[in-house]
Amino acid sequence: MLMKTSLVWNCGQTNEEGFLVNISNTFNRSARMEAQVTEARFLRGLTGNFIIQNFSFNEQFQQYHKYHVADAFFKDNTVAKALLSKQGSTWVRQGIQASSVQIKQVPCSILNMSFFDKLKDPDNRIVYNSGTICKRYDLQIEDFLISDNLRGMLLDEESEEYNLYSEYEKNEFVFRIFQMLVLGGTLCQFEDVIQPYLDITRKIYKDLIRVQKQNTSNDLFVSTLVLEVVAKDSTGQDYFPFDSSNRQNIAFLLIDANSREITTFIHQYGGYCPVN
Repeated sequence: MLMKTSLVWNCGQTNEEGFLVNISNTFNRSARMEAQVTEARFLRGLTGNFIIQNFSFNEQFQQYHKYHVADAFFKDNTVAKALLSKQGSTWVRQGIQASSVQIKQVPCSILNMSFFDKLKDPDNRIVYNSGTICKRYDLQIEDFLISDNLRGMLLDEESEEYNLYSEYEKNEFVFRIFQMLVLGGTLCQFEDVIQPYLDITRKIYKDLIRVQKQNTSNDLFVSTLVLEVVAKDSTGQDYFPFDSSNRQNIAFLLIDANSREITTFIHQYGGYCPVN
């Protein structure tokens, strides 16, 4: 089950980094995104593998606070009691306060899906004119079976398609979502055409980020700040996400300064996982 939850983070007590932290209230579940995405065949084995939780806070946020806020967030006891992470084959609230947090800012600047037009151009050999994904010889890379040029573009450094997007483009948040969907989980049924992957990427991306206008030029820009995170427990073990060495085990913290919201987005590779 894909799950979206919310918790109000009312800042009240200063932590050692200088950002005020105090959390109250409880979760409200929403199935809105689940209803939007479950029509795709490939998602039937994927939606139980990622969780979205929403938090709101009442302190003014500045860009230079980002690393302090992310670190304080995972070290807060009340957040720890609310945060869902994977334990075995189940999503649970483990109550772990992070001993350390690896944090890296992720570029998030894409405003429309024309970013993916290169994938739909038959000259680039990802798809045919019909939109059907081009097949290729099977190749095992890490835990993934590469049987078409789309997955080859993502993982096979020896393929001609691998450099269709630059490393910077591949790190864009919208591309990271797309890659997560295409590589899928252990129970996914892969699509023969590319459009379902693009459609669901758009829906998830649009749901997670906020677009605003510049005050002076009216140009649009993405105002959501995206951080990739790996939170570790007192033994140094990854828990959010678990086993970050697998490229499909990913976690992000999204901060919206204007609405004062923090969203956690985590995906764990594997079979369907219920929420305990």
